[in-house]
Amino acid sequence: MLRIPWWLPALIIGAARLLWPQHPWIAVLAYHGVCLIGLRGPFKWGRLGRAWIPIAVAFALLPLILLMPPLPFFPRTQVATLISHWPAGLWAWAIYSFIFNVAIEEGFWRGTLVREKPWPAWVHGLAFGLHHFVAGLLQFGWAWAVPAFLLPSLIGMFWAQSARRSGGLGIALLTHLWADAALVLLVLSQLR
Repeated sequence: MLRIPWWLPALIIGAARLLWPQHPWIAVLAYHGVCLIGLRGPFKWGRLGRAWIPIAVAFALLPLILLMPPLPFFPRTQVATLISHWPAGLWAWAIYSFIFNVAIEEGFWRGTLVREKPWPAWVHGLAFGLHHFVAGLLQFGWAWAVPAFLLPSLIGMFWAQSARRSGGLGIALLTHLWADAALVLLVLSQLR
C-alpha cells in the first residue's frame, strides 16, 4: 500500500474533528482509513512466552473496574456527549474498538512502522501518542490533552518494544484489547 507518514493520522483526526465537530465517529473512521492504507505486512503473532500469565490475570480482573466509585475529575458531560454522537451509542463504540481499533492500530503502528522505522521505542511511543493528543485536545480540552498524550505514549513505547522482542504483534494486540476494554468499562462505570 502507500507509505503513510507517522504524523498524517494526527492531521486527519484534527481536520475531521474541525470539519465535522458533531460527528466524532467521522474522525475515527478517517483515522482508521489512513492507517489501513498504510498497512504493509506480513504480520506475525510472535512469541507470548510467559507474558500470557499477567495478560490472563489482567483480563480476569477487568470486571473490577465496574466497582469504581464516581471519579470527581471524570469528564462525564463531555464523554456522554461523545458517546451520544457515536452511531448506536456505547455498545457500538465498544464493539468497533475491540474489532477494528485494536487490529488497525497495532497493524499500522507496531506492525508496519516498528518494522520499517528503526527508531527507539520511545520515539514510536511519542508518535503513537500524537494522534491521541490531538483527539483529546479537540474533544476534551487542554486538561485532558496531556494525559491523552502521555499514557498512549508510554503504552505505545511498551508495545513497540514488545513487538520487537516477541517478533510479532500478539502481546500488543492482547494488551491493547485489554486497554480498550478497560476504557469501555471505565466509561460505563462513570456514566451509570
